[in-house]
Amino acid sequence: MKIILCYSDEPRYWTVGSYVEKELAGQEEIEILGHPRIPEDTGMCEESCNPDTDLVLVIDSGTHYKIHHHNGKLPKNCKTAIWLSDLHRQDWAAHRLQMIREWHYDHVFYAQKNFKEMVMKEGYEEHECSWLPHSVDPEIFKPMPHISKRWDIGFVGYMNEKREKMFKILNDYMNSKHYSSVWAWTAARSLNELKIGWNCAVEDDINMRIFESLATGIPLLTDRIDNNGMNDLFQEDVHFLSYGSEEELKEKAVRLLADSNLREVLGENGRQHVLMNHTYRNRVNTILGTLGFPLLENY
Repeated sequence: MKIILCYSDEPRYWTVGSYVEKELAGQEEIEILGHPRIPEDTGMCEESCNPDTDLVLVIDSGTHYKIHHHNGKLPKNCKTAIWLSDLHRQDWAAHRLQMIREWHYDHVFYAQKNFKEMVMKEGYEEHECSWLPHSVDPEIFKPMPHISKRWDIGFVGYMNEKREKMFKILNDYMNSKHYSSVWAWTAARSLNELKIGWNCAVEDDINMRIFESLATGIPLLTDRIDNNGMNDLFQEDVHFLSYGSEEELKEKAVRLLADSNLREVLGENGRQHVLMNHTYRNRVNTILGTLGFPLLENY
């Protein structure tokens, strides 16, 4: 199978595209013909193609791959797909809608469940679009028993006004830590320094840190994500705890910190569930299966 994989790894290494490439590149039966990285690489896609190219897969990373410039240039039987990620802000969503409007992909995968209607308004049929949440690489994000639990609770990610407000509440009750601008192995090590992983969504979105925190085996305490499929992916009070108010955040954070058995059970439940259902191998297989290609073997 021959694939052209398009994503940008210039601003930040180890984003969704990097994890997908890691899964594909490790397969003997798959050949990655090219990796256009920026919008100006429009010619690379065309030059990389040969008559046997099976798939052009675009991983959304904030750049616009103008595949429409190659209308008529791709092999007749080559399939095209895009996996959209950052859809939870209106300005970001508008840019992604432009991407799928200018070129009609064979299939659009979208990371946020409530984006389906917007995709279909751009001319896609129900069978041409699918919800595909983020996931995790368990070879990177895993328990590290040699790392000391230095902090009671913390999170990995950028700080915004909403997170800052809630994080100050945690600081009043426990030893808290915020890690910024860390990725892949450094992020995994940082999460392993926590007794409790905390998450606060930007706008009701299921972000990468949910999967990454759970994969390290630490219990997850996240704000309540009501409308975007969280409870389709996980079972509350079995795989994670959630809060809907400042008082509930304080109560559950303190309860988790005081109960080491509860932390252990939640952490292990969440980790095993992620390993079975929410790895990048799972997601790549969903893409391949949806498009009619053979699946990768399990780990």
